[in-house]
Amino acid sequence: MPMDRKDAEKVVESFLRASTLCDESLKVVKANDSLGQVKVFGRLTGAFLGHTYTNVLAPLWKSFPDLQPAAMKEPWTEPEPVLSPASQQALRTFLEQAYAALRLVENVAPQDERNTMFAFGGLPEVNSAVAEIERFLASPRYREEEGHL
Repeated sequence: MPMDRKDAEKVVESFLRASTLCDESLKVVKANDSLGQVKVFGRLTGAFLGHTYTNVLAPLWKSFPDLQPAAMKEPWTEPEPVLSPASQQALRTFLEQAYAALRLVENVAPQDERNTMFAFGGLPEVNSAVAEIERFLASPRYREEEGHL
């Protein structure tokens, strides 16, 4: 027996509320917990949201199209990747100090001894990492680009 409209309304409303709370809980985890936990919980919330929309809401909206929120009928476009003012300032402050630290090493460590003094890729790798962070500040993105850290 198919679900009646009144029950479908309740189910849609309940899952939309759960989805909103899921998004909010991810924001809280991002603000309070470690990067590893954020990655794991981000994947779990993505699974919940994806399965909810695909497995539950889409079939109900197909049966009751008027229950589908207008925003869900719009084509999806990726939002512009913009860092918050607080994040921009934190990155600028970090970059200022990182470049100061690199200049200090250049001033106190003889150039001909740097390769033996510092491990692995030495200062060039550190310089590259700092430059990539500066590039990220200038042009935020959601995913890694080919050929970059």
